Amino acid sequence: MIDLFSGLDAWVLVSLLLALAFVLTFEFINGFHDTANAVATVIYTKAMPPHLAVLFSGVFNFLGVLLGGVGVAYAIVHLLPVELLINVNTGHGLAMVFS
Repeated sequence: MIDLFSGLDAWVLVSLLLALAFVLTFEFINGFHDTANAVATVIYTKAMPPHLAVLFSGVFNFLGVLLGGVGVAYAIVHLLPVELLINVNTGHGLAMVFS
């Protein structure tokens, strides 16, 4: 696994790790808000105990990303014509994909 990163410059590796840290932090904070919105009604109506509602929310949010998150990403990428991405330089191609 370490061999995968052996050809990278130091600043690229630091940028990659920093971006990964930002994404994980964002998802962690976003998970608090998502869980609160998902379990508020269940807890308020006393349909489920709070600790069980939060546990179910966390498990099913994780399963949703694990099972369905990649499908959405692939569907968005397939909206762009491949010929258009091949005929442009790397910067413009990445801008089209990430927009």
